[in-house]
Amino acid sequence: MKTFVMLLAGVALGTAAPSFAHGNMAPQHGGVVQMSGETLFELVRAPRGVAIYVTDDDEPLASAAATGKLAVTAGGQTRNVALTPGPGNRFDAAGLKLPAGAKVAVQVVEKATQARLGTTFVVK
Repeated sequence: MKTFVMLLAGVALGTAAPSFAHGNMAPQHGGVVQMSGETLFELVRAPRGVAIYVTDDDEPLASAAATGKLAVTAGGQTRNVALTPGPGNRFDAAGLKLPAGAKVAVQVVEKATQARLGTTFVVK
């Protein structure tokens, strides 16, 4: 009986594991992660500015194949910032500093399909 219970528990754990693999929410670049539908966004604040990494349906979205922008709201004012393509799935906003409490809306548009992907972060 004990062997049967352990076997049943092993099967249950084995079938549950794939659901955790989809949409890994762990930061891959030291930033903060948000997921919107099947799209994962990682916002990274660095001395050189801000970087956004985009993964759509578990595949990195080539930044060269898309355009992107940020709408940063801080101190009651909103500023639009264009993102430039970086290597791989990285979009850059060079020199941008995000103060604590800022709301950052991200929008990425795939050039080929015009699909719009986006999310919002609140900077801590």
